[in-house]
Parts: sequence; structure tokens; C-alpha cells
Amino acid sequence: MYLPEQVKICLKDLSRKLDRHNVKYIVLGATPLQFYGRPRTSVDVDIVLTSYIGKERLLKILSDRYKVNYEEKILLKFRDSLTGVGVDIILSLRHVGLTRESLKRVKKVRFNDSRIIIPCPEDYIITKLVARRPDMFDFSDVMSVLLYMGDKINWEYLLKRAKQEKVLHLIEYYREGLKRKVG
Repeated sequence: MYLPEQVKICLKDLSRKLDRHNVKYIVLGATPLQFYGRPRTSVDVDIVLTSYIGKERLLKILSDRYKVNYEEKILLKFRDSLTGVGVDIILSLRHVGLTRESLKRVKKVRFNDSRIIIPCPEDYIITKLVARRPDMFDFSDVMSVLLYMGDKINWEYLLKRAKQEKVLHLIEYYREGLKRKVG
């Protein structure tokens, strides 16, 4: 795994805390790339909550170790006081381009002696395209997943989701690039 040890320790702690309190979540960011694409390093943890628990309850669950350093309506940014790792917790499933249908397709994967939940590769691609952060790794992450997963991509589902999220033109662009790259 390409993630620094501090990130692994933080994610393991977060997943255990959330699981213990029956808080449903999906891990985003660079972590799913460890399973779907060319792994890359990251210095933070990104999580989206998939069920409403309220900010106050979340703050209480994490209060022993995580300090809030930024807060918006749908986003809380924490700093892990043990590892120094940044943690972004998004409170809105729709904000990242995921739907209730996406929840049926999540993958439970073994990660650092625990299990975490990540989106299926197609929904992971959608989250990256919805974010559209040109100064980040989103676009290279998409191509990495498409190249690595190859014929395992469910194009019918991906195209449907891309249309729903109004990023179909981006998928078409990547599909064309993929055809050129691999023939």
C-alpha cells in the first residue's frame, strides 16, 4: 500500500470508531486507488457519511482524538491529534455524486487489519468527475482506474450514472482517450 503509515493508522481508528457506533460511511480519496488503479500516496483521509447522524453526535464520537479545524454545512475537517493526519468528513452523499443505488454497489475490502467500505469502481470514477478539481489528482485517478480495471468496468452502469450526474461528456472524453491508449 502506498499510503503512509500515519494515514493507515488514522483510517483504521476512524473505521473502528464509526463501525462501533453503527455509523455508515464510504471511504473516498486516494484509498480506493489501492484496489482499483495505480496506487498513489495521500496525506489525508476522505470519508462520506451515508446515513444522517448529526454533527453533534459525530463530534462526540470523534472527540477523544480528532479536533475540528474547519466546518461547513456539509463538510467537517479534522486533525488526528495522534498522527497529525487530516480527515475530511462529508455529511452529504449527494454532494460527492453518490446515490442510494451506489450504496448497493459498495465494496467491503480488507485494509490494515480491518475492513473498510469503498465505492464500486464506477461510482468512484463518478465521485472524481463530480469533484472536478484540476489542481488535484482527480483526472489522473480516473484514467488510472479505467486502465487498471479494463474490461471489469461496467460501462452500462458508468454511463447511466455519468448521465445522471451530468458528467457524461467527461466519460466520453476518457473513453476516447482509453481507446487511443490501449487500442
